[in-house]
Amino acid sequence: QVLHEHTDRVIDERIKNPIKISNEDKDDAVGMKKRLAFLDLLLTATIDGKPLSRTDIREEVDTFMFEGHDTTSAAIAFAMFSLAENPDIQKKVLEEQISIFGEKKNRKATSSDLQDMKYLELVIKETLRLYPSVPWIGRKFPEDIEWGEWHLGV
Repeated sequence: QVLHEHTDRVIDERIKNPIKISNEDKDDAVGMKKRLAFLDLLLTATIDGKPLSRTDIREEVDTFMFEGHDTTSAAIAFAMFSLAENPDIQKKVLEEQISIFGEKKNRKATSSDLQDMKYLELVIKETLRLYPSVPWIGRKFPEDIEWGEWHLGV
């Protein structure tokens, strides 16, 4: 309920203060094309000539605003769990970080630093492989299939 109220306030604010939409593409100060914000697109979208309902808009905004946090926090938790379960790998990740940051432990990571974190990247990718953030959807064959030398049964 609280989340819906917050989303409703965001939608109300945009309805009261709409962005002027024109058919002309305009460049901003650095020559980039301006694009409508996601909410503005929803407010102007139609299905079969009818605008989206308030509920449809709220559900889409809720998905964008709140659903991603769940998967991100789960992925981080699984990565931490995996490192805790594998102290040898944890040690390699730490050694890589020390080699990148040296004595300056509290400085912010640069883009170049992130590019150098090869082993950490492998750990993250393996964690996401082992513990995917999106549920796996299984399929069932309607009938047995012979595929080359394999038999795929129902």
